[in-house]
Amino acid sequence: MTRVLMGDFSALHRLGLEEILRVDGIELIGTEGSDVLARVLEALPDVVVLDLDKRTTTDLVHVIVHRFPAVKVVACSASHPTMRIFPPLHYGEFYESDLDPALLTSAVQA
Repeated sequence: MTRVLMGDFSALHRLGLEEILRVDGIELIGTEGSDVLARVLEALPDVVVLDLDKRTTTDLVHVIVHRFPAVKVVACSASHPTMRIFPPLHYGEFYESDLDPALLTSAVQA
């Protein structure tokens, strides 16, 4: 089972992403609170999903991939249908993809 920690999103964006990710094989954990780093340390997820539209996301991704190199980060945008996937053990390298429900679940579970 893939353990996914959700970052800080607007309520509507969060509900949409959680609905997409509530499939077999994905467990949403640590969904409450605004300190993502503290929640990552506490929950030890496989994947962290962040809001790509927030100006602090780039810095947060940098910290996560260096402190927790085995954690995959997926940053999703509400304003553009895109996501950035930061694979584990790649220290900030990423690839972009369309933000599509099937692609999101595939990126999280891969």
